[in-house]
Amino acid sequence: MKDTLIIIPAFNEENGIDDVLRGLEAIDGNVEILVIDDGSSDKTLEIVKQHQVHYVSHPINLGCGAALQTAFRYAKTNGYQYIVQFDADGQHHPDDLRQLIEEMRKGTDDVVIGSRVLGDPKFSPGLRKRIAFFWFNSVIRLLTGKKVTDPTSGLRGLSLRTFSYYATSLSFPNDYPDADTLIHMIYEGYQIREFPIRSQARQAGISMHAGLFKNAVYMLKVTLSIVAILLNHFIIDRRNRNE
Repeated sequence: MKDTLIIIPAFNEENGIDDVLRGLEAIDGNVEILVIDDGSSDKTLEIVKQHQVHYVSHPINLGCGAALQTAFRYAKTNGYQYIVQFDADGQHHPDDLRQLIEEMRKGTDDVVIGSRVLGDPKFSPGLRKRIAFFWFNSVIRLLTGKKVTDPTSGLRGLSLRTFSYYATSLSFPNDYPDADTLIHMIYEGYQIREFPIRSQARQAGISMHAGLFKNAVYMLKVTLSIVAILLNHFIIDRRNRNE
């Protein structure tokens, strides 16, 4: 039984998914690959089926968070010890994935995040992303006292106890599990560490946050999710103190 599952959420990634899977299939080690096709309307699923990987297909687009939660349940049911989230758009290097898996297998952390900020001094996202970075970095530090340099990174490793919890947790958002999820993980006591990775531009397709309106909606939804997590945390904390 292989101990690590690489999970790839994909929605309309027909132009890039083939190259991504070819790169990952060349990785040696105790790993398997799962693609979660989140209701794609293009040929993403057809291309995935041409590769020696596992796949799950949603009948409709449910959101990135829902796709990840499907992967968490799959990993829990099939007995994996670690999962590593990997974007379908070609932004990540397979070599960084190998190193992140090694870091997870040390067993000292519940969550390891690949940070483009730590790994690439020249990393410079566009203006809208810089605003999102600044906002979410500030909120995380304000609410938790911890510094997370790359809260929107799509390269993350999770331990068994972490993904098992979020496989069924109602606290996991359906659409954008980014800064809000990190704050929740910190409140739940999970050990989080960042790991330097390289960065490169999306190889194909269009980002889900492309455009001013989509980016604004993304930031608003994540911020509202953070407020909900914060309220829930303090309500439960007060209830526990009263008991």
